[in-house]
Amino acid sequence: MLRHSRKMLIAAIAVIAFAGAHTIFGQQAGSVSLQGVVKDASGAPVAGAFVKMKNDERRLTFMVVSQDQGRYSMNNLPAGKYTVQGIGGEHQSKMSAPVDVAAGRPTSVDVSLTDMRAPQLVPAWPGRAPGMGGGEAEGGGGREINLPDGAGKQVVLTKCSVCHDAARIANARYDRARWQETIDDMKLYIDGASNAPKLTQQDEQTLLNYVASNFTESGPGRTPRPVPDANSRLPRTLMTGIQRKYVAVEYVLPNPRVEPHEVASDRQGGGWVTQRTGGKLGRLDPVTYAYTEIAPQQGPSDKVRLNGIVTAPDGKLWFVDGGPNRRFLNLEPRTREFNQFPLPKLDSGSASGNTMRVHPNGTVWLNSIAANEVIRLDPRTKKFDVFEVPAGKGSTRGSVPYGMAIDGGGFVWSVLQGPNAMTRIDPNSGEFRDFPIPVPGAVARKAGSDSEGNIWAGLHGAGKLMKVDYKTFQMTVFDPPTKDAGVYSVQGDPKSKYVWMSEQHADQIARFDPATKTFAEFALPTAEEDHRRIDVDQNNSNRIWWSGNLSGRMGYIELLP
Repeated sequence: MLRHSRKMLIAAIAVIAFAGAHTIFGQQAGSVSLQGVVKDASGAPVAGAFVKMKNDERRLTFMVVSQDQGRYSMNNLPAGKYTVQGIGGEHQSKMSAPVDVAAGRPTSVDVSLTDMRAPQLVPAWPGRAPGMGGGEAEGGGGREINLPDGAGKQVVLTKCSVCHDAARIANARYDRARWQETIDDMKLYIDGASNAPKLTQQDEQTLLNYVASNFTESGPGRTPRPVPDANSRLPRTLMTGIQRKYVAVEYVLPNPRVEPHEVASDRQGGGWVTQRTGGKLGRLDPVTYAYTEIAPQQGPSDKVRLNGIVTAPDGKLWFVDGGPNRRFLNLEPRTREFNQFPLPKLDSGSASGNTMRVHPNGTVWLNSIAANEVIRLDPRTKKFDVFEVPAGKGSTRGSVPYGMAIDGGGFVWSVLQGPNAMTRIDPNSGEFRDFPIPVPGAVARKAGSDSEGNIWAGLHGAGKLMKVDYKTFQMTVFDPPTKDAGVYSVQGDPKSKYVWMSEQHADQIARFDPATKTFAEFALPTAEEDHRRIDVDQNNSNRIWWSGNLSGRMGYIELLP
């Protein structure tokens, strides 16, 4: 009897192991749609190589890693035509001819790594040389921005810099039409402010001529470069261990110029992005890969600039319309019902921010980056409280409150780029307490909390990860394996002690294990994804969503069993 039970147990384990070894996205073996073998130029199998499967019609790219004997497989692809390419070491295959993938009919495509790869693209802000920051980062180290001389310089210094520092303008690279749109936005912000200086018609024309002449792709100090090779950021070494056991999904938005800066997942497992210039919410379904867009209810202005988004404990999505409408909104994902909470007139007129958090007490918090303010909403009373950040008072640049997280004691932490510090806010009294970051020129970005309530932040400029013990306030800094990785967004896994981060400069998502102090880095499919925000999936903590602002893409990586 005992021998019989033991045989049954061994058989059961074998079945489970077989199913797990042939599972992708939790789907059982037998429905494999695309599979094959990666070989080198001599015909030998290559394990640990990347395999990209691209469906142009669906705007989708899937990437897996070849396993033992060079085999790769991918389940449950949407039906359609796919091209396949292998990339491993210093070589890659030619792109395969399109193949039809249909339900219930496995398709095989073998690839041979016969071609040399393009030169490695070193870590850097998208479109810039290594060491050059992006956005407000150029001012992050206390560097002065020397604007070119011209009639519009004084307008920038006296009127534009009321809401943001000159670095935001000096680092922008737009054509004349885009600059006109930006100035139109500026006027709308000014109309909603209580103390911002007005922009006259003469000011507007002078400013437009100045910025369109000096801050374009071909302007002073700017040498345009070709779009980099799509594979040029993929590692040159073959993947081993856990780095073989993942899949990456990339989706190109229908209009890649809408700037999907922020991402959050809902309780159904879908990923949502807010469009900073498109004015809509977009959702990608990880089962059907269908992408849908919805617009929030009409506000006073047609100009809708959606930004920071977060999933509340009740499943609602909270986000901000940081444009001239100046409002917080929430969405019930299942019913698609919106609620809006208009902000009162603010000193600067700006209520924009890319980090929003929901406190356990139900209040909703936002860092208003350019306004040197932290904003709190109580949805029950619809009352807003606006806190001026003490560290930024009297500074022309302000404190630049950026990332935000809530610790295990209920205190709200905010990243302050201006003074290179973290600040802790008492949610009851509104009192601020500052803690200097022990890394000069850190240019800290996003922050998150782990399952124990500690705070973590990405030191983007320094390329490091930082932990803040919320009980002792001790700060500990860790170095990822990739130098100058551009650690941007950090999120703790609520179901484990792992901490996830986006390495924006390196086109990777990394996982840090605090117990062993080790990193695992997972490459994204395309160079310059510009993934500034990540979010751990509500349903599956092995799935990490990302949004790519400048690339107009979104997607996720998922660790396999």
